[in-house]
Amino acid sequence: MNVLVVDDEPSICWGFKQLLGQEGFQVLTAGSAEAGLELAKKNSLGLVLLDVRLPGMSGLDALRAFRDSTSDAPIIVMTAFGDLETAVKAVEQGASDYLNKPFRLDDALDMCHRALRRNQPSNLPSGSQPQSQTATQRSSATHGSSAKPDTLNLSTTSTLIGKSAAMQRVFHKIALVADSDLSVLITGETGTGKELVAEAIHRHSRRRDKPYVPVAPVTFNPSLLESELFGHVRGAFTGATEDRPGLFEAAKGGTILLDEIGDLPMGSQVKLLRVLEQRRYSRVGEINSRPCDVRILAATHRDLQRGVTEGTFREDLLYRLSGITLELPPLRERVDDIGPLAIHFLTLIGYPNPTDAMDAALLANLQLRSWPGNVRELRNAVERAAVIARGRKLDINDFPANSTPSNSATNLPHEAAVRAIEQWSKEQIAAQLSQGGPQSGELPLYERFLNLTEPSLLKAVLEAVGGNRSAAADALGLHRATLRDRLKRYGIE
Repeated sequence: MNVLVVDDEPSICWGFKQLLGQEGFQVLTAGSAEAGLELAKKNSLGLVLLDVRLPGMSGLDALRAFRDSTSDAPIIVMTAFGDLETAVKAVEQGASDYLNKPFRLDDALDMCHRALRRNQPSNLPSGSQPQSQTATQRSSATHGSSAKPDTLNLSTTSTLIGKSAAMQRVFHKIALVADSDLSVLITGETGTGKELVAEAIHRHSRRRDKPYVPVAPVTFNPSLLESELFGHVRGAFTGATEDRPGLFEAAKGGTILLDEIGDLPMGSQVKLLRVLEQRRYSRVGEINSRPCDVRILAATHRDLQRGVTEGTFREDLLYRLSGITLELPPLRERVDDIGPLAIHFLTLIGYPNPTDAMDAALLANLQLRSWPGNVRELRNAVERAAVIARGRKLDINDFPANSTPSNSATNLPHEAAVRAIEQWSKEQIAAQLSQGGPQSGELPLYERFLNLTEPSLLKAVLEAVGGNRSAAADALGLHRATLRDRLKRYGIE
């Protein structure tokens, strides 16, 4: 079976040719969408891997043409640092899956096999299995380029910002679920952006022109909750002097978000379950039922499965709500997004030159924080720093002191530092591999690492000892002359 790889990076084409060739596939390669379409016309293809950013016609613009040329063959879109709009457009144009750069070769191969099993299982080469190669036959290191972002557009209508692999997976899942009417359960820690995800799902759904109604049932008086959700008729209870529609009726034809669904009282859970099962509801005090033409999204920071075990949440309701579950990662697991998020927040408040407002040392410091309040905490910290800095370049002293949750493990900052270093190292070596090795005139990787981390270490130690260089040198285990050279090198006073 023929597989077409369209990418203007020769290392990507070569890597797939080796990887898929050993699996029994015939691999064709092209450096542009135009060249790829010519190959698609002349060859019967079973699978296409298509990069988004290409010279000339982009991969997204060419997607429809590839779909027309390849009939039912799955098309996997490859992208580096794409945004939500890219993911949605790729799915709308017919992409079957979405591979983020940099990627592991094992993951890429597994995705190819999954796509083929879903679309054309008979086209798999004889004896080919997703894990047919040994670890020595296939590199497990990340592969691809992180130096060529596709469309990290901070001015997009979507306020979901993320270039990390974790957020790329979220974008992909939103793109896949948006145009269906399935219920979606959005989970994640407080401050991770669950409400923004719900808005994005509605905005990209077929109901986008109808109402979007976010509801937090926990904010209502428990005795009036059902009336607020479903409405009531005159005389239903004391004070009900007239018929009144509820929020479900206000969302007719559109989407309703039930925020913090884990706090919904058990009695209201029963009525909501009936609505989900029968797609009908009744106003309080009403005999007849009404059709419920509403897509239901739910969000919670609680562990609902634990709630089922403890008897505070109905298991049948959980099944109905979680037609699809979308879990948002905490900020500490997506540290690559801290820089773009900070720039985005500075842009929103009109800060001058937001892209140049933070240096590498400040960004490294922010990436090592635990951020228990997640994106919401980061936004508050950035806005506070902007007020203090008053238009100048931001400094670590403009930010509030780092904090961790009172019940967090004492080694959390250490773990966050290790994760940040590992992620940075993987991205750097992936970029280096995609270029065929270190480039002439480029600083060695170890020296780049020191340039990134050493200034923060020196500043922190100097601050801790009140600026006493002798004490700082002793604490660091350096000769004072060596410390002096280091401070001069980084321009640290």
